[in-house]
Amino acid sequence: MQTSSDSHTGSLRRNFGSVLGAQERRVFLALAAIAVTWVEAGCAKKVIVPDVVKQDLDQAEKTLAAVPLKVGNVTGSQGTGAYVIQQGPAAGQQVEANSTVALTVDTPVPVPSLVGGNITDAVSTLQGLGLRVAFLTKRTMNPFAKSKVEVQDPTPGTLVHRDTMVRLTVLRSGGDPEALLSIVTSEPAYKNLNPKYKSFLNLFLADPSTSRSMEPQDATSAPSAPSSPNQ
Repeated sequence: MQTSSDSHTGSLRRNFGSVLGAQERRVFLALAAIAVTWVEAGCAKKVIVPDVVKQDLDQAEKTLAAVPLKVGNVTGSQGTGAYVIQQGPAAGQQVEANSTVALTVDTPVPVPSLVGGNITDAVSTLQGLGLRVAFLTKRTMNPFAKSKVEVQDPTPGTLVHRDTMVRLTVLRSGGDPEALLSIVTSEPAYKNLNPKYKSFLNLFLADPSTSRSMEPQDATSAPSAPSSPNQ
């Protein structure tokens, strides 16, 4: 026969078991949530950062969104036609999807008017704008003709990215290249040229019959023309 004492003891055991079960369930759910978080963090989707340098800012944003990535901090000149000149992380790196890419931007520059001017001033002007230069030679039989820019491409006022190549057609007489080199290297504009532009101009003056374009490696890989005493 069950006494009132036995009934009370059984009730206590059932209540204790019920409380313990609820605590166990809460602990289990908490541990499960932590495990899911760890798994998701370890399995986060990785994507390759695309190269958006030289792209217009609007196009760069679309390119990144397609990966998918987001545009992060944007620094630099953000006027009309702004384009990317630097990015971080760099192209080719693996990052988490939907992370940000910081961009440095610049605005296009108008091509100056160079026709009619001498070649040294033209190269100096292009250097100041961060533009490259290419020479095409136009020969003349007039021995007294001065070397000057006859034609330029792009035309004056055209908006271009920095590092764009500007092609100059230069009028050249059949005079002595060394004499021309001596004249050019004594001009004030020549002394303000950095080594890359100076080396390029020297090479053209030493052999004006050859059309040349200035590429990044010219300053280090190409041999320099003979120096003038006035250099």
